[in-house]
Amino acid sequence: MAARPSNRRLDVLRSVTIVSVSSYVEFALGLFVSVWIARALGPADFGRYAFTVWLCGWLIVCSNHALTTSSTKFIAEADGAGQAGIAAHIAYRLNRLQHLSSAAVVLLFVVALAAIRPAEWHDALLPAAALVVVATVGKANYAMWVAIAKGQERFETEAIATVLAGVIGLALVVAATLAKAGLLAFVGLFAVACLLLNLINRVAYRHYCRPIAPGPVPGELQSRLNRHLRLTAVLILVMSFKTGTIEVFLLNTFATSTAVGFFAIAGTLTRGAVQLFSVGLTSTLLPYMAKSFGERGNDHAVRFLGEATRFYWAVGLVIAGLGFVTTPDIVTLLYGHRYTEAIPAIEAMLALAGLLLIGNGIAAYQTVVDRQDDRIRITVISLGVNALAGIALVPWLGLLGAVLAYAATRLSELALAVFYLRRATTGSLPLAAMARLFGVGAVATAVAWLVTASVPSLWGFLAGAVAFVGIYVPASVLVRYWGEDDYRLLASLANRLGPPGRLLLRGLGGLQGPRVNPLP
Repeated sequence: MAARPSNRRLDVLRSVTIVSVSSYVEFALGLFVSVWIARALGPADFGRYAFTVWLCGWLIVCSNHALTTSSTKFIAEADGAGQAGIAAHIAYRLNRLQHLSSAAVVLLFVVALAAIRPAEWHDALLPAAALVVVATVGKANYAMWVAIAKGQERFETEAIATVLAGVIGLALVVAATLAKAGLLAFVGLFAVACLLLNLINRVAYRHYCRPIAPGPVPGELQSRLNRHLRLTAVLILVMSFKTGTIEVFLLNTFATSTAVGFFAIAGTLTRGAVQLFSVGLTSTLLPYMAKSFGERGNDHAVRFLGEATRFYWAVGLVIAGLGFVTTPDIVTLLYGHRYTEAIPAIEAMLALAGLLLIGNGIAAYQTVVDRQDDRIRITVISLGVNALAGIALVPWLGLLGAVLAYAATRLSELALAVFYLRRATTGSLPLAAMARLFGVGAVATAVAWLVTASVPSLWGFLAGAVAFVGIYVPASVLVRYWGEDDYRLLASLANRLGPPGRLLLRGLGGLQGPRVNPLP
């Protein structure tokens, strides 16, 4: 029996809260780790460290390719159709494929290493390569088990693993910094962190999740799964060349390790900001949309897409506005003046990431309704844009060229995503409401920038952030951006808070009108 819509929204909110809180802790710990390592190694060695971590990330993507996305989608869809046993069989099959895939990727990496010897590792080639293999295998397998848990709508395992492993990893990095450890030691600590994630997540999985088991999968479902695996594998492997890979390679070839480090910091802070504000929705959207698709078909998936787009746009404007206002002071305060040259790149990438965040919802919808062929077309075309822009700009402009290539790629990707979405569904994006909220975000950003500039302190960004939020949140209500369902959910949650919640509702009611009322 399908859950009532109100209960489903509360379930989603609970999952979003779990993922968000753990991600906030993970982001804070990761930021401290990044700062400690950057300050300990300096721009040049930090660039070499960033190259090594990037290489591990790329190998992890190759190891898992379609397996994590397909696991979450088909396990959730089978659960939505009331077929928990088949979900367990799917998880077992895909987990075995993940082991084989990781072994193949490691073998190819070792063979390639015999011909290509990265200069970043100097005379520590074999130890560095061994640590890369350990980190890749450990974290790739961790990501697979997290995907299986998400398919079961269990988000606690990832939350527990990221927080505990993050705390331990931070302690080890601080100790290594105080001991004046070198580049190889920090790469070793990264490998240890990957193993800790895997170990802690496995323990948590046994407690919270259903076990996987071998067994048959119906022929029609197996055919859909195989097609999804093939298309998604192509998609993700192509995307692995598009997510900063070309820029890092070209910077490493035509610029300096310092430029690689600056681009890595920009990418790290951008990903951190996106995770900080949207990871809860992003992590839960695919399994919940897939389960709704399994229960009630395409129409309900389209409704999920509309709601996700509104929330992504609201969050994206926050990322863009606060990123522009706070980045100069935050980077100088955390990393020191040696990294000020990275500030323009960080500001540009934060603004783009925020404004283009709505693409996440479109990608989730295309995955759920088996439109992976559209995603492949989008990715191949945008990869071509990425390669052409990178080759044309990075050798001549260095870090600025890398940022411009990143911008051209992301903009072309969103334009193509919207184009193919319109071909796949009659639903439309809430453009009028999005335009109103964009105006609110622009005004809030301008005021916040003036406030920050008027405070003669590196901590002035705090006053600017407060000004932004103080304008943006109530103004979003005034321009009637939020819908009836949003207010009903807010009313349900506020009633659980007692008098403070009812006070909040009265305040919003004064801005919006009588639609925001406590539920009986």
